[in-house]
Amino acid sequence: MPHNPPLILYIEDDGMLLNMYREFFTIHGFAFAGAADFQNGKKLIPETMPDVVLLDLLLPDLRSSIPKNVDHELGMEILKEIKRDPKTREIPVIILSNIDEPRVIERAKELGAEDFLVKAHVVPKEVLVKVKKILTNRGVTLPE
Repeated sequence: MPHNPPLILYIEDDGMLLNMYREFFTIHGFAFAGAADFQNGKKLIPETMPDVVLLDLLLPDLRSSIPKNVDHELGMEILKEIKRDPKTREIPVIILSNIDEPRVIERAKELGAEDFLVKAHVVPKEVLVKVKKILTNRGVTLPE
């Protein structure tokens, strides 16, 4: 069941980007939740049941003994878990990453990503347009 206003969950380890998108989506009438690492992102999905997940693929793993160990497979693991769980599989996921490799983009889409946006090539307004289009196609009422 959609939230009113729609809830966007952004899993992103760059605090400045996370805050920028939080402010941007909030100004446009959306509810917003953020997670800065793999563990919290994974935990927030079933807790919040967002209307859309924005997912960075390069995420730190707090379980690692290597400081700030970042791995794009962690983002893929979150995507796989969302699409594997019957409760969350219908949540649309937009990958928002700076990885611009065709094989990674193809793999993300095969795993069920709705779209793949390269952070360096988009501005928040373009992300908002994608989110609104996805929500509209799903019959979700958009904020005014």
